[in-house]
Amino acid sequence: MYADQYELEATWSNRATDDIILDSIKGKVSHEMGCIITDAIKELGCADEASMYVGLFSFILKDKAAKPIQAIATQLGHVAGKNDAIEAFEWGVSLLKLCKISGLYDLVKGTEDGTWYVIPNFVLSKVTKQKLDKLQYLPPMQVVPLDWSSHTNGGYLYERKNILLGKKFCKHDKPLAYDAINKLQKVAFCIDTETYLTEKETNRTLNKKKFLRVLNEYIDKPFHFVWRYDSRGRSYCSGYHLSIQSNEYGKALLSLYNKEPITTLDNLYIAIANHAGHDKLTWDERINWTHTNINTSIKWKEPMLGRKALRALEDAKNGKPSGYMVSADATTSGYQILAVLSGCKETALLTNCIDPTTRHDLYTKVANLMNGQLDKPVHRAVIKKCVMRHGFNSTKEPKILLSEKGLKVFYRVMKGLLPGAEEVKEIVNSCWNADADHHTWTLPDGHTAYIPVGTKEGVDVTYTDSELGEVPLRFFKQMPSDNYRSLLPNIVHSVDGYVAREMVRRCDFQMVHVHDNFLCSPDHLQDMCRIYREIMAEIAKSDLLQDILRQITGDVELTITKYSIDLDKDILGSSYMLS
Repeated sequence: MYADQYELEATWSNRATDDIILDSIKGKVSHEMGCIITDAIKELGCADEASMYVGLFSFILKDKAAKPIQAIATQLGHVAGKNDAIEAFEWGVSLLKLCKISGLYDLVKGTEDGTWYVIPNFVLSKVTKQKLDKLQYLPPMQVVPLDWSSHTNGGYLYERKNILLGKKFCKHDKPLAYDAINKLQKVAFCIDTETYLTEKETNRTLNKKKFLRVLNEYIDKPFHFVWRYDSRGRSYCSGYHLSIQSNEYGKALLSLYNKEPITTLDNLYIAIANHAGHDKLTWDERINWTHTNINTSIKWKEPMLGRKALRALEDAKNGKPSGYMVSADATTSGYQILAVLSGCKETALLTNCIDPTTRHDLYTKVANLMNGQLDKPVHRAVIKKCVMRHGFNSTKEPKILLSEKGLKVFYRVMKGLLPGAEEVKEIVNSCWNADADHHTWTLPDGHTAYIPVGTKEGVDVTYTDSELGEVPLRFFKQMPSDNYRSLLPNIVHSVDGYVAREMVRRCDFQMVHVHDNFLCSPDHLQDMCRIYREIMAEIAKSDLLQDILRQITGDVELTITKYSIDLDKDILGSSYMLS
């Protein structure tokens, strides 16, 4: 199986570009050309001469079009180990000038913008182009992915990636929590045949040919996702054509490979009501709604997932194990986290951290309070956008969506309803250090959140070369920023990532997640909700916000006085934190 997986990656992965191009030019590269290129690489000095040789051919030939010299030169410099963009460009330009006499390409100056272009003299064969066209985003693995024990050694067998997503500014070598990622990678999935046969993909931008290629390869087979982190510690599964983090069709297409019996039918009734858009009812109300409407023509909010839930119900009644997953979302998760960090019971009540009998809806509450003070009512959907963006420290969205009077009423309502969340926002904003290169902090499980402080901005420069003259270049570099508003959402997302990792660790059943949306076999729904409450109660009892801000500021005496010291007890008695 591992040999088959390696072969699949080696024939599908974009990393195979180099091998395909090198194989296509065997016997076509003259001895003289090869010697010129090899000698030039040795003259400039390169730790991996073989990779540089292959890279030169690949960068130039993989696209038939002429490419700006900056694009190719900088890539070559990075292969040579030059991390600084200008240094990488200078090294690459030196190599391109030395190898120009080989005849592999020409360097031509553009007439309009003065940019130099690399124009390939080789034309790849039709067969080679067809092989390159088949390369695509790698699908999930047909074997359990390699465990991560460093930032670069896990996941795929042939493909090599860093466990951290994003560009170089987000990469670091600080400690990360490998255990949660490794556990997620062991969960096996399969394609739900009924969804494949009866539903239609709604993503029109998807390459249908490549999508069908993946389905044909994976139908009736178990597979596993490779998981990675963003710089804040949120987990993402790798995949494009098949992914948990997909549209409704993509989610419905996936089932657990290791099917489980479903004996708690009420949890399926809850799921059916959820897919019909009734997730704001209490648990009992959802169960009763499904009993009342099960034999009617249901108006679905998520029709594909709804029909899949009905099939799972039929399987359960017939004693047939199912791979169907029920999902539960954290209700207004960002504000939930602000509630437990601050100990604010007002914020906690409206985000369902308190009260076992009522399913609160923060957005409706804000809309009702605002509309009681406005001549022209504002729709809940508009209020939801404003509340969500405000929770992440944004002022732009509310200003765009609300009138001048509406905006004043909105801020007055928010401060009155959620005092703890508003105060946390002000405290965090005051901790921004515009002069720092990055902000970093460690979560309770030892995982490091690493957030670049600056913004990535384009810088235009002119490079002067004795042979090429003045070459206009544009580089992106991290620049200092006064955008203090980004610190709060990054802290909230880092805590959100920590909660998800703890959920993975503590659930002794198959469980995966899309950030604050958790999925498992229906019989485990109550256990999953209980574990979430326990984790959030522990955070409420801790001084996590104070600890994070001390790490960011370096002020070991910084003190956060919480609104209450017993919110954890209320959380353990609540019912709708996940709903």
